[in-house]
Amino acid sequence: MKRGAGASARRDRDETGAVAVLVGLLAIVIFACAALAVDVASLSMERQRLHDHVDAAAHAGAFELPASGTSARSWAVTMAKRQDPAMTPDVDLFCVVASTGASRQVASNQVPATCDPGSYAGASVRCSVTICSIPCPTTARCNTVRVTDSKDVDFDFAPIIGHKKGSTGSVSSAACRGACGTTLPNPMDIVIMADRTTSMSDTHRNEMKAAIVSSLNVMDPALHYVAFGAIHKSRPTSSCSTSATTSSDGVTGGTWVPVPFSNDYKANRDSPINTASTLVKGVQCLPSSAVANLSTGSYGTHLAGAMKGAARYLLGKDSNNLSQLPKRPGTPKKVIIFETDGQPDELLSSGSTSLDTSGDLGADRNFYGNGNGVRGCDNFAQVSRYAKDNDITVLVIGFGDANSASCEKPVTSGGSSRTPRAPWVRDYLAQAASPGPGGAPSKAESDCSTTAERVAENGDGDYYFCAATGSELGPIFAAAVNAVTESIKLIAMP
Repeated sequence: MKRGAGASARRDRDETGAVAVLVGLLAIVIFACAALAVDVASLSMERQRLHDHVDAAAHAGAFELPASGTSARSWAVTMAKRQDPAMTPDVDLFCVVASTGASRQVASNQVPATCDPGSYAGASVRCSVTICSIPCPTTARCNTVRVTDSKDVDFDFAPIIGHKKGSTGSVSSAACRGACGTTLPNPMDIVIMADRTTSMSDTHRNEMKAAIVSSLNVMDPALHYVAFGAIHKSRPTSSCSTSATTSSDGVTGGTWVPVPFSNDYKANRDSPINTASTLVKGVQCLPSSAVANLSTGSYGTHLAGAMKGAARYLLGKDSNNLSQLPKRPGTPKKVIIFETDGQPDELLSSGSTSLDTSGDLGADRNFYGNGNGVRGCDNFAQVSRYAKDNDITVLVIGFGDANSASCEKPVTSGGSSRTPRAPWVRDYLAQAASPGPGGAPSKAESDCSTTAERVAENGDGDYYFCAATGSELGPIFAAAVNAVTESIKLIAMP
C-alpha cells in the first residue's frame, strides 16, 4: 500500500512538471502572438496613415491640372513630404475619360474634350465599364494625378522572432479634376446660345447642332437644366421652337431663348439622349436665320443683344421656368455657352447694355470707317462683363471667320475692300469669357488658322475656345461644359 501511494505521488509530481513546461511553452507562444498582433496593428496603422498622405498629395497635385502637369507632379511630391519627410512617392499623370461600356474601349469623342494625352497606344490604356485611364505626359493636358508609395515599419516585438521590419506594401491614390469621364458633379443652369446667321453654311450649322446634342451626354438631368437660344431671334412654331423670325416681326420681334430650361433630354445620367425632348428637337430643327424678302438675308449679327437676352433669361430678369423644375441640392452655377462665327453687323442702332433694362441693343450697320463695328464689340464686352458681375460663368466659342475678322468690316458702304485691321473680334470674344480657373483673364492666343493653334487655344485652360469647321465643335462644346466643373475627387483607377 505504501509503495503504491509513493508511485502515485511521483506520477502527480511528474504530471505537474509537464504541465508547467507546457504552460511555459504556451506562454511564450501567446506572448509572441500578442507581440506580433501589436506589430501587425502598428503596420496597419502606418498603412492607413500612408494612404491618407497619398490621398492628400494626389488632391494637391490635381489642383494644378489641366494647366500644368509639371506643377501637378511637383505639388504632389511637396505635399507628400510636408506630411512625412521620409516619403519618396512616384507620381504619374493620366487622362481619364469615359469608357464605351461592356466593350471597354476609350470613348474617343471625349478626347480632347475632357483631356488630351496626345497619341496613345491601345496597350497602355486600361478601361473598366465606366472609365478609361490613358497615360499622360507632363507636356499634355491631363486631368488625373496618381501618387504611389510604400513604407518600411520598424517592429517593436517581432525582432524577438527574427523579424525587424515590415512593409506597408504599395499604396496608391488618384485624384481627378473635372468630369473625369462621368457626368458633371455640381448643379448648373446652362443657356447655350448658337449662331445660325447666314454666314454659317448648312453643313457647319448641322454639325454644330449635332455637337450641341452630343454635349448633353456629359450632363446629368437631375442636376443640370439646359435652355437653348440662337442668333438671330426665333419665332416658335408648332413644328419647330427655333424657327426664324419673319419680315413682319422686325429686328426686335421674337425671342432670344425660345427653348426653356429642360431636364428631360435624358431619362437619367446614364441614359441615351431623349430625341423626343423639347430641347433636343429645338436644337435639331434649328434653321438658318435668313429672313424672306430682306436683301441682307437676315437681321444681322447682334452679339451684344444675344448675350443680354441669354443673361436676362438665366437670371430670371426675363421670365424663365426654373421654379417649375425640381429643386436641386446646393446652389446651381449659372453658365452661358456662347458660340458665334461673326463680327457685329447690326440693324438696331440704340439700346442699353444694362441687364436691368429690358429691350434689345445694337450699334447699327458695320462699314469700314464708321465705328459701328468697334461699338458693337464694345457693347458685347460690356454686356458680358455685367453678366459676370452677376455670377454668371461665360464660355465663348469663336467659330470660323470670327477668329480672323476685325470688329470693323473691311469694306466701305460703296463696296470697295480695305485691309482688315485691329481691333480683332477674337480679342473681344476672349475678353467676354470668364477668367480661367486660375483667375487669369481668358485670352485669344492666335487666329486659330492652323490645327496646332487650335489645339493650343483649346487646351490652355481658360474659357475661350476656337474652331475652324463644324466637325470640330463636338469635342469643343463638351470641353466647354467640362471646363466649368472645378471639383476634384478621388477615383478608383481601372
